[in-house]
Amino acid sequence: MPRRKVKISDETWRIWRLLDPAVSFGRVWAELNKHRGREAASVTIDALMYSLRRGPDALADSSALRRLSELNERQLIDVAARLQKLKSEIAPAWLPDQIKILAAVWRKLHE
Repeated sequence: MPRRKVKISDETWRIWRLLDPAVSFGRVWAELNKHRGREAASVTIDALMYSLRRGPDALADSSALRRLSELNERQLIDVAARLQKLKSEIAPAWLPDQIKILAAVWRKLHE
């Protein structure tokens, strides 16, 4: 009987790696509970928005990355919408390609 290839999701691989006996219980606990059901505080979002007024180059700043990493998916969508509606007297509105960069960086932070 021929063997079938089974595609395993990134999330499944992540969990399998955490089952390694060399991984501490503390690391497993932190990894599994990271960002699950949590929301970033509104002041964190405000600070992130303030820094992102500089455009996608702000994503090179460690403070912006830390704040971005605290967002859940719904909050990321809200931030993306706000960035696209920025008024010109405050900062240029983000373009769709720039929003894609933001989303890609957020996904990378959540791996």
